[in-house]
Amino acid sequence: MTKFINLLLIAVTFLSPIAFAETLKVASWNIAWLGSHEYNQRKEADYQKLARYARELDADVIALQEVESAKWAKKVFGDEYDYFFTTKDWVQRVGVAVRKNSGYKAQAIEYVELDQGLARRGMDVTLTKNGKSVRLLAVHMKSGCFDKALDQASIAQMPASNEKEQYAKIACAELAKQAVQLEAWVDARAKEGVPFVLLGDFNRRFVQDIALNYSEIQGLWQTIDDKGPEALWAPTIKAESKCWGGYYKDYIDHIVFDPKAKARYVPNSFEQLVFDEKYTRELSQTLSDHCPISVELAF
Repeated sequence: MTKFINLLLIAVTFLSPIAFAETLKVASWNIAWLGSHEYNQRKEADYQKLARYARELDADVIALQEVESAKWAKKVFGDEYDYFFTTKDWVQRVGVAVRKNSGYKAQAIEYVELDQGLARRGMDVTLTKNGKSVRLLAVHMKSGCFDKALDQASIAQMPASNEKEQYAKIACAELAKQAVQLEAWVDARAKEGVPFVLLGDFNRRFVQDIALNYSEIQGLWQTIDDKGPEALWAPTIKAESKCWGGYYKDYIDHIVFDPKAKARYVPNSFEQLVFDEKYTRELSQTLSDHCPISVELAF
């Protein structure tokens, strides 16, 4: 028995500190057109269904996209959270919900630099508890340029003979401008030294950026990923989305870690909450066309 106890003590000594740490569950969810826009045709039963999935998600912090305000967020998440939203006059705002009883103090500021053309602003939130901090940037990047090259020469060569092509060209030009500002945020945080996470709807298939071997000015992933303290990692890069039957297998929603935040990542904690229902166009509008994703961080 004594020998067994000694072996047990040795094993415990070498266990990762993560095994004994308090965890923080961080999620991201684009809840399509959750606001006063005419595209939101949800009924009370739809909000109840969303609320059921929110309870199942059970996250301490949620980056929200396409949510108009705290009033609308409360229809899904209730009064258990403090809400921080961007202020641009548009129903598709970016926000962050922080559970009130999490014990984390939240300091929030808008990252207005992402507001390029018709693009959305970011919400920059620092969470602090017991002298430890993590900084989050919630984003909803410009849609319409999922895997095209972002350098000026490539954008200039994009066709624009019809409305669809014109939109794609404008979208890539705006995303390229946003990429510069996103990299600036990453660079500043790396110098700051506080663990940081970027999360939300990037409207970009990072796996394609990597597969196409884009240069730093061509791919959004390559733009923000750098060496040393700016080296980034995302569990979505090597995973396939199962949302709505996995129709789009490449993630565009991501949770991205710097090295210090990755050190706090609880192994295998990345999850995608897949809806029980089979896909219909109506359900993708009354629930969402995006399924929430989440990770756990140890503190």
